[in-house]
Amino acid sequence: MKLAARDIERFLRVPDAAVRAALVYGPDGGLVRERALALVAAVAEDPADPFRVAELNSAEIRSEPARLGDEAAALSFGGGRRVVRVRDADDGLAPIFKDFLANTVGDALVVAEAGDLPARSNLRKAFEGAAQAVAVPCYRDDERNLPALISQVLRDAGLQGAPDAISY
Repeated sequence: MKLAARDIERFLRVPDAAVRAALVYGPDGGLVRERALALVAAVAEDPADPFRVAELNSAEIRSEPARLGDEAAALSFGGGRRVVRVRDADDGLAPIFKDFLANTVGDALVVAEAGDLPARSNLRKAFEGAAQAVAVPCYRDDERNLPALISQVLRDAGLQGAPDAISY
């Protein structure tokens, strides 16, 4: 399913345990990485923990497609849910992800990071069409979401902006 803009922040803080895979994509590469990292941290706490976080790139999955399922099925050495982070995902991986989403194993969360994908993208369709997967779009900031971003940055710094200043 595709997450609505209003649901993204909540999902990033507390991902649904029933969700087995998340595609984070869009033209804003910085936001893609930021949101993917937020998901990894929400599930595994420490993104650098080698026992709870596995990192793969698209070339590794293409050369050994079963590795995605193997990493997702692996158990964490110290307990807790694992995360499999896939970088540079693209439409070439769509058949592999489609098969994985149809036959999920283990309880790991797979977080796939991709660039800008059109609506007809096979990779997007695989994630949006699977009941246990979500697609998280990452678009550039614009006049609609910029005030909320400014307010959030100020709140994180312990500050508050006047409405007139934020709209300016």
